[in-house]
Amino acid sequence: MSRLTTAVLALSSLCVSVPLGAQETSPSHRVSVTISPLHLLNPQLHVTGEVRLASRVSTAAMLGRGNVTEEEQTYPIWEIGGQVRYYVLGSFSHGMMLGADVGYVDVKGQPEGAMEMLVGTRAGGFLGYKRILKSGFTAEVQLGPVYVWGDAGNSEWQTLHSLKLGWSF
Repeated sequence: MSRLTTAVLALSSLCVSVPLGAQETSPSHRVSVTISPLHLLNPQLHVTGEVRLASRVSTAAMLGRGNVTEEEQTYPIWEIGGQVRYYVLGSFSHGMMLGADVGYVDVKGQPEGAMEMLVGTRAGGFLGYKRILKSGFTAEVQLGPVYVWGDAGNSEWQTLHSLKLGWSF
């Protein structure tokens, strides 16, 4: 739990530069499309599309597909999910968000051990930070607790941790 606390404090310190009443620096950005570079190491393509509903509110959809390897065995994996985000400090273009996350992950085959805990439905919350540069380049991080209801009958708390890079339009 101390890693989670440390990460939340670090993420919160990033937000010091965002004034409470900050206005959008570029109101023309209404959509962000990002990928998770860490998922590419599996290899797995994990894409997120976020749509601004208001200055401080957005919704996001996530899709992932690829492969994961455990004990020299490779399994196909896919993921689908969604988020609702509220920008507590700043706005869609630059600020700290609180959100809710739901999703489902499926791994084809008979994975065992740690891989088995990935499979199932998840729901939870997160704290995050996003920055869109004037050029449209977008970076965001998220961290929070999620509960996973495993397909194999096992359930547990896990940590949602995310780094995403992409473009906003």
